[in-house]
Amino acid sequence: MSNLMKYSMLLIVTLMIISGCGSSEVDSSNSSNETNSTETTEESNTQEETSEMEQSQESEAEATTTSFADGVNSDLLLVTGDQLELSQESSDFITTNKDLLPATTDENIEKVKGLVDTSISYKLLNKNVAPYLSKFTTFSGYVVSVEENQLENGETVSLTHVIDDESNSYQVLMYKSTGEILEEDSVQFWGVPLGASSFENVSGGTTNVQNFLGSHIVKIQ
Repeated sequence: MSNLMKYSMLLIVTLMIISGCGSSEVDSSNSSNETNSTETTEESNTQEETSEMEQSQESEAEATTTSFADGVNSDLLLVTGDQLELSQESSDFITTNKDLLPATTDENIEKVKGLVDTSISYKLLNKNVAPYLSKFTTFSGYVVSVEENQLENGETVSLTHVIDDESNSYQVLMYKSTGEILEEDSVQFWGVPLGASSFENVSGGTTNVQNFLGSHIVKIQ
């Protein structure tokens, strides 16, 4: 075999080897790209699913708090004979402070007591309740009447009518039991002012009353 033929065969074999290696590298590169693409798609789908779950949870939480304020408004209209409706400020404040209205744990009860504005008086509420719709306050007196009802969800709603020594009347709507409190007991309550209403009393006259969404109430020994 001549040197030229030997050289030609060697060149062909070399080219075949090089061609084979190049093909392997391309396939490997394509395989890697496909894997990365799959991982990226899966990661993107997971992020989208997580985002959708978070949005769903936020929507459910917002619906729950909004429905609570709507429920308070419906009950307020009922107990005041359609005289008093929640203002937007009251609705927003109630929604934000739902865990304190009512306060059902010792921690939240103490939190409410620490938020009380002691400068708020009955006369100020009679004059103009608007500045105090987003404030917790507290008053004391004796119980004229107290009623409780069981709701469909198992919770208790109570309505307590309190009069103080100056014959000022307070009506406390609260979404928990008043415990051992009965008529003629001396009590102290904490809550948020909602506004004024009136009703006919047993003497044939009219009683003006300030309404509150109650946070907590205790019997004074």
